[in-house]
Amino acid sequence: MKKLLFVALVSSFIVSCKKDKADDNQSQFPFYFTATINGSAIKYEANDLTSQFECGTSAPFSVLGDDYDIYEGTFIQDGNDPSKNNIYVHVLKFFDHDPSSAERLAMFKTGSYPYGFGSTSSSTIDGVSINYADAAGKEWFSESVSQAGSTFSISEVVDNPDNTSFKIFTATFSCKLYDGSGGSMDVSNAVIRGKIYN
Repeated sequence: MKKLLFVALVSSFIVSCKKDKADDNQSQFPFYFTATINGSAIKYEANDLTSQFECGTSAPFSVLGDDYDIYEGTFIQDGNDPSKNNIYVHVLKFFDHDPSSAERLAMFKTGSYPYGFGSTSSSTIDGVSINYADAAGKEWFSESVSQAGSTFSISEVVDNPDNTSFKIFTATFSCKLYDGSGGSMDVSNAVIRGKIYN
């Protein structure tokens, strides 16, 4: 009987530890980014009222003749200093024409995505692009080199009930980010929930 009670207590402890670990990536805020970056926990949480961080849509693009690299995504940044502590997550897609709204809307869907690389030509690799600025304002990018072994998966694309954007998405990912000068960082257990499409 004592042995069974001990096993039950140990099992209960393991389950509660797993639950606590999973809860680390959750937020009471509608928009957030959590991750482990080079071993340190990062958490940005945003709402449209009281938070230090803010969330918005992001849609840069590059055009060369009839060739378009279209980026659609979200950002979460420190409202007190947008040059530091920010993350931009985009889906990149090449078009050989100016894409319609419907074509742009089709860029976000649930499922796994590769990492992309922009070239403003048919050599563009469609996929995810991530830009991150750390607490010192140093910028890091996913497009710099190979992302072999990295993952990105969108689990949710829903309407935004407050109409500050058309949609909201949630994604989990892990990747390497590079500074363009030989430096790199590991991003793991990342979760982002942000606004997309204005």
